[in-house]
Amino acid sequence: MKIIRVLSVLLAALSLISCASLPASVPSPTSTVPLTATITPQPYVNSSPTAPPLAVATKHKLPEYPINKFTVDHTYCVSPNVFLPARVAQGFSSDEIARALMELYLDYFNTAQAPDYCRVAGYVIDKVYYDERTPSLPLEPKGDFLRSVLFTINLVQLPTFWASWPGDLDIENSQLHAGMHVAVFREKDGYTMRFAFP
Repeated sequence: MKIIRVLSVLLAALSLISCASLPASVPSPTSTVPLTATITPQPYVNSSPTAPPLAVATKHKLPEYPINKFTVDHTYCVSPNVFLPARVAQGFSSDEIARALMELYLDYFNTAQAPDYCRVAGYVIDKVYYDERTPSLPLEPKGDFLRSVLFTINLVQLPTFWASWPGDLDIENSQLHAGMHVAVFREKDGYTMRFAFP
């Protein structure tokens, strides 16, 4: 019993000694080149939000950036609350009110101070109309009245805030052709809007 214990201690000691004397590189069983670990120091990367992103590709006139904190904005790029004063909308039809509210909404993104992630380089409201199916569509909110608005926006970059919007992406012309149901609410001194969804 004592011999087994002594042999166990000797084997453990020999294995520890043999590990300490191993070379830094261990030959690969399938290769004659020794494996070595190389650590390359990474260059300093400025992590301030003002660092200009570098486009990784350009697809059909649109620069395409990696998705990171420099190219995606969740502060400015949120749906704005728009308000159309009653004195401005005096004499407007329901279609004209919905158009004016949508213009206010898109103007928020059609400015130089908007981040490229959500900025648009112009837009056109193609059509505002009352969809005959509206009473039977399960849209919420209903508002005081609903209108369907079709519009085209000129995109600035990829990724874009507008990628999740329903519509047709015309990548050749850097445009998104989209449509939304707009719920218009009458307030005491004007009008507001929210998008209506099923």
